[in-house]
Amino acid sequence: MPVTDELQSTEPVRERSSVGGKTAVVTGASSGIGRAIAETFVADGASVVICSRTLEDVESVAEELNGSDLPGEALPVECDVTDRDDVDALAAAAVEEFGGVDVLVNNAGGTGEGGPLHAIDPEEWDGVVEVNLTGTYNVTRAFADALREDGGAVVNTASMAGRYGVAGMNPYSAAKAGVDTLTRTLAVEWADDGVRVNAVDPGFITSPPVRDQFDLDGHPDREAVDREFGTPHEVAETVRFLASDAASFVTGQSIAPTGPPHTFTPPGA
Repeated sequence: MPVTDELQSTEPVRERSSVGGKTAVVTGASSGIGRAIAETFVADGASVVICSRTLEDVESVAEELNGSDLPGEALPVECDVTDRDDVDALAAAAVEEFGGVDVLVNNAGGTGEGGPLHAIDPEEWDGVVEVNLTGTYNVTRAFADALREDGGAVVNTASMAGRYGVAGMNPYSAAKAGVDTLTRTLAVEWADDGVRVNAVDPGFITSPPVRDQFDLDGHPDREAVDREFGTPHEVAETVRFLASDAASFVTGQSIAPTGPPHTFTPPGA
């Protein structure tokens, strides 16, 4: 063990803060936060397997990224995270193509239709919990051997709704709270295997559904600190940090890209 934790030159610091050279898997990567994560990782020089339930959606993303001057590459794979056969095929494709996996980003999810608890159909509840919580379990379990073999990082996309609960979003809030708890317990279980497990709990992010819901034209100015909305790439940059070697002493944490602290009250409420 070194006697001191010496200050190093700029270049090693930059290298630790990058995911360049790593192999990553990003679920739910066709748009919004997932797409921004894929773009950020490829821009760093990572090899990224991207997936969504519809192959054409991620094929277009991969085509754009691979046709750019970015140093990384993207491999599109069709995968429904609620289908364990699909998930096993995703894991097999990633290992076959790149020989292993360094980073897993569980981003696939959905809010469902929402409404008060007494009005939510059991099928609606099951569907939201299945894609957000059980889907995270399915994918993480499928990649367990690959991640634990050489160590790595898992980053789960949860939500501020899981921290505070949101009226009218009971299934989503409960499922995302489960993702946060799964993150903490798995961080303990896999620490001896050299795997760090963290989560991001975004607030209101200008993904396409949020822009439609709040009638937003584009994305906010990132220089403004006091604002209610963040951008997908601001979440992606938080994920990049958690996936990078710079976060070597961060595990079992849920980091909240939200702007000023709040209790997840909808903007304008």
